[in-house]
Amino acid sequence: MGLPAPREGEAMDARAIMTTDVVTLEPDMSVSEAGELLVRYRIHGAPVVGRDGQLLGMVSLVDLVGRAGETVADVMTPDPVTAAEDTPVEELAGMMLEHMVRRIPIVAGGRVVGIVSASDIVQLFLDLHERPKLAVPSPVTVSRERARSRGRHRADARSRRS
Repeated sequence: MGLPAPREGEAMDARAIMTTDVVTLEPDMSVSEAGELLVRYRIHGAPVVGRDGQLLGMVSLVDLVGRAGETVADVMTPDPVTAAEDTPVEELAGMMLEHMVRRIPIVAGGRVVGIVSASDIVQLFLDLHERPKLAVPSPVTVSRERARSRGRHRADARSRRS
């Protein structure tokens, strides 16, 4: 994924990990059309937006097969959990756990500008974990290096005196 590293003391926010090319569904779309769209894009859920672009709800594959209804509006979860672009990733993760959701639409002015999934957060932590650690010498290593260096200097001084 190649995410930018946060600066020291700076929290990474939704903007850094969200998908901005969001697949959205329309409320009057049939359940079968919505299912085909989710399968085609290999995603498990999507925001439902009105003609004015305003977020109306969320639909997951589970909703499509587990709820009775003809249209997306019939099976969607209205008033979904949302966040702003500047929401810290840690807060997004907490919201997902608290509300038991796997994706959070990122909104600005009621319009979807991105989406963050649980997979995005897991990938972020994997990327951070896999980054090469800076080689910082331990105090013991520094002490040994200094001792070796001092020993060489002493030996050089003795050989000069002879």
